[in-house]
Amino acid sequence: MNHPLITRRGANAIALAWLAGAALPSHAAAYPDRPVKIVLGFAPGGATDGLARVLARKLGERMGQQFVVDNKPGAATRIGMEFMQKAQADGYTLGLATAVTTTFPLMFDNMGFAPGKDFVAISMLGRAPTFLMVRHDLPAKDYAGFVALGKKTGQLTLGHPGNGSNPHIAGLALARAAGMPVVPVPYKGTQPTATAVGAGEVDFAMMEYAVARPMLEAGKVRLLAVTEPARSRIRPEVPTGREAGITQDIEGLTPWFMLLAPVGTPPAVVDALNREVREALADKEVREQLANLGVEPESSTPGEASAYFTAQRQRIARLAAELQLSLKS
Repeated sequence: MNHPLITRRGANAIALAWLAGAALPSHAAAYPDRPVKIVLGFAPGGATDGLARVLARKLGERMGQQFVVDNKPGAATRIGMEFMQKAQADGYTLGLATAVTTTFPLMFDNMGFAPGKDFVAISMLGRAPTFLMVRHDLPAKDYAGFVALGKKTGQLTLGHPGNGSNPHIAGLALARAAGMPVVPVPYKGTQPTATAVGAGEVDFAMMEYAVARPMLEAGKVRLLAVTEPARSRIRPEVPTGREAGITQDIEGLTPWFMLLAPVGTPPAVVDALNREVREALADKEVREQLANLGVEPESSTPGEASAYFTAQRQRIARLAAELQLSLKS
């Protein structure tokens, strides 16, 4: 009895199909097939936690698996970042880095935390524009008047949420660029800092909009400028630092957010996450939700995110040296 023959064309088609399937890693083809954890080095609540939860919800919808925010606050986000870094590099434990992450080498011994060595960047997520916020009764109506007042009195007070924080470094950098002395006054967090400006305890602070908003809506503070190259979509009437006359030294010195994975995470998984993050951040509903948190969405390629992290880390190190800031406790 003769067996049916397979034609050469049929055999080639079968072979190509088998090779294509074999070339696609099973973990990438099935990813994700169980819940994914996004580690966050902040306590629940606040703009950063809100951003993580908006992103997790949308990624879950798009990728068909639950994305869960795992809050691990403490040590200026180091606890969360180290947990992410030491996790299995399979795409099921991710991390959310912020501007403070770039200060690790200045705050801790033996903690360089660099792209390619300690993590792989997936994408930028967005920025929270920083505004020059002054108490409502400060006798200065614009940035020029603010600088003139600071030089005249020599004692304007700068509220900030801690040594080495973005508002602290940005405030000192602004004062140095303007050539005016300031008196730094630390508070325990951004919200107490904004409240202190609104109460008139200090003269000004460098604040992201989500924190400044309650004081602003209550008429207790005013916004004189935003330290971004372009006007903020959140408050387009506020001039940029460049328009107001602030030196470009502090342009873009503002909170930002980035999605990371442990180094060694398969490129196919990184690419899949990058693609889904970019689509998620383009979603109208997501953009509206982030705007309410004071965050302007901004995606990138993994390479662009990695280069941005390195550039910001170098910038913060330079500023800390120039401002003679010691960030180690």
